Amino acid sequence: MPGYRSLSAHLSGNVAEHAREAELSQRHGDPETAARLLEEALNASLRSRPEMPGWVCGRLASIYRTLKRYDDEVELLERYRESQTSEEARTRFDARLSKARAIADRKRRPVTGALETVRQVRHRSSQRRRTPSRAQQIVASTNGAALADSKGRAALRAAFCDLSASGSERMRDALTTLCADAHRENLQMEHLVSALKEAWTETPLPADFSTNEWHERYSSALVELLALYFGETPE
Repeated sequence: MPGYRSLSAHLSGNVAEHAREAELSQRHGDPETAARLLEEALNASLRSRPEMPGWVCGRLASIYRTLKRYDDEVELLERYRESQTSEEARTRFDARLSKARAIADRKRRPVTGALETVRQVRHRSSQRRRTPSRAQQIVASTNGAALADSKGRAALRAAFCDLSASGSERMRDALTTLCADAHRENLQMEHLVSALKEAWTETPLPADFSTNEWHERYSSALVELLALYFGETPE
């Protein structure tokens, strides 16, 4: 799939094997959920730094093409290019952007008033489909809670509270364990996100933290969780 970076050959084990099988366009047969999760990761990253992370954009662009969201793919790659400060990073997806533009132009039809109305209706419908139903949210929350209860809820809470110099390493260890447990139990990504969010919600706000800083702490953990799940390092 275009832009999907393979894992390094030296990585092995269940996490690596699951990640290799987890191409976003077909992961668990639910590419719309995969796109929604990556969009959430991208938004979380942008709250911390203006440069869009390439490892997220590359995967999200691939799944947009799978979903035939060609204009979204073009817009994403253009936004990525504009967000970068180095020329090397800016040109990373140039060839891919050219191809995406060609595909979008070829697929695009003349827009009439009626066609535009149809597109708007279809877009709203697709947005509703990408938003999990209440039942799906309950299932994800239940599995996520069970995952964190049995394997790492206390570790996640402790990591969120640890504001020392070793806090980042402690969080990474807790997230690594969470990913390994989820792969072993064959749980989907939304279960990990649910486990992380519930642990964060249950953790008291540290006295030295503002509400915004506390939300940024969750956002950073979410981005790192997805990076670990896919066997890559956030840029």
